[in-house]
Amino acid sequence: METVNWNDLPSLALHQVFTYLSPKSRVSASSTCKHWRTALYHPLFWHSLYLDISLSGSSFTEVKSKVKHTNKNLATLVRDFHLTFDSRSTQCFELASTVIKALMDNQLLRNIDIKLGHCEVSKNKIFQDSSIQLCTYRWSIQNYFEFAILNVVQKGNIEGFSFGYFMFYYWNVLIHMLAKYSCHSLQRLELAGLGPSIFNEESKTICFNSTFDSMSSLTNLKKLSLDLNSNTCKLLPALCSMTLLEILVLHVHKELDIEISDDIWADVKKYCPKLELRLTIINCHTVAKYLHTKLLRPSMPLTHLKVLFCKMMNVQVLHKLLDYRNTLQSLIWVDDQSMNPGSLLKGQQLDPSAGEDTNPLIILSWVCSKLAELVILGYLIEPVDVCGIARLRGPNLKVFELLEEDICFKQPRSIIYDEIVTDVSSWMNTNWKPINMNNLLVSHSNYIVKCISKDLTI
Repeated sequence: METVNWNDLPSLALHQVFTYLSPKSRVSASSTCKHWRTALYHPLFWHSLYLDISLSGSSFTEVKSKVKHTNKNLATLVRDFHLTFDSRSTQCFELASTVIKALMDNQLLRNIDIKLGHCEVSKNKIFQDSSIQLCTYRWSIQNYFEFAILNVVQKGNIEGFSFGYFMFYYWNVLIHMLAKYSCHSLQRLELAGLGPSIFNEESKTICFNSTFDSMSSLTNLKKLSLDLNSNTCKLLPALCSMTLLEILVLHVHKELDIEISDDIWADVKKYCPKLELRLTIINCHTVAKYLHTKLLRPSMPLTHLKVLFCKMMNVQVLHKLLDYRNTLQSLIWVDDQSMNPGSLLKGQQLDPSAGEDTNPLIILSWVCSKLAELVILGYLIEPVDVCGIARLRGPNLKVFELLEEDICFKQPRSIIYDEIVTDVSSWMNTNWKPINMNNLLVSHSNYIVKCISKDLTI
């Protein structure tokens, strides 16, 4: 009988065997010999790669070794690349830059997702050290980082790109590159940030016409997220060419100096019939105060509204949302603490002479037939209104979050609390309880990330 040497097993057969193994078992099997180790590094087994560059729980030497291995053996094999790194660390930023540079030799790359492992809303907390020298150096690193990304994008055939929670300073150049090399393949583009840029994006010289033309050429986009500012709002008419667009996410961090007409939204709605608009206002009191007059328009295909840490409840916005009775699916309004002294009904924002006798959230729950998510944190609400909302929406209300501390219990807490939990659970057909303050994330940034992380999912 002929002796079979497993070391001489044909690569094609070995690849077939490896397909039946889990990733962990495949790595273990690859330690058998050099031939089997080589077989491990085949694009068939590296469709997606998740790389986290952080010094939390690991030494710099360990992280550097992991990155070196990725750059040498894996960077050219992956189709979908997901990178998370801590931008506060200069060392992590530098290592992340080397990974992006290694991707330049990848001809298979289709999706690039880059996120920061640490996010802050405040400009002053982006970097741990506030010294001018370090900030200047890190800015130079980000320049290098972004130019490396632009070079990778020039390879073409990119299907999805995400630069989450951090301002891509050369966003207009990125759009040009994607339009030039991936206009027919690009289906997902995520550029919306967590907060305003630490640099002045308005000061940049932008060739508007060419950026508009580039944006218009991305006709196969299905999902798009942008920071809405004085530059990007001028690009909204370009959406009319994206007839396949399904989700548009807009983040607003500061007051806009121009208004968007209802005619623009009417055209967008006409040419993008499947479009869902998901609007998020972050840490901006002025925008929240005038949201109903300066930003919301009747023709908006608004399905999701988030107002996060803007330090006010604008009840007039709740009334304005009745314009979206056939589309609104989610309302999230969150602040630090109960700043409304009575309730949403009796709060200081309501005009006593208006004769209000019903909580606007009750009306919203009654009229908006598709409302499936309601999160109101930091504003007092009467127990009867809690039950009324649950009764009106019933099992169609999939998410209903209130702070336990925000519910105005007038009777002994143990009695009324149990009654509310029982009634709401019964109407929603689920086990419901209000959230305890101690169970909330402490950081504004972490909560915001939690809220917006699923914005591009259908």
